Amino acid sequence: MTSSGYVAEIDLSMCDACGTCLDFCPFEALSVDGECVVNWDKCMGCGVCVGQCPSEAITLSRDELKGEPLDVRAIAEGARLFIQDTV
Repeated sequence: MTSSGYVAEIDLSMCDACGTCLDFCPFEALSVDGECVVNWDKCMGCGVCVGQCPSEAITLSRDELKGEPLDVRAIAEGARLFIQDTV
């Protein structure tokens, strides 16, 4: 498993620490102890929490330390060209 190149970021002014995001994070990267906290080491930047936060307090931020995001379209195009050249 590799990171998406992004990491979840909590806007504490919008977060009501309800814990809904904890139920949906597949990497257990979020915790609530008075306020919501992202465990940077565990967060893979999948974005599941973003869509589940009822307060819309979570966004994804580009984090260069998490690696370069994959360009799926470029990979697919490269595969298409490779297959086309081999046929």
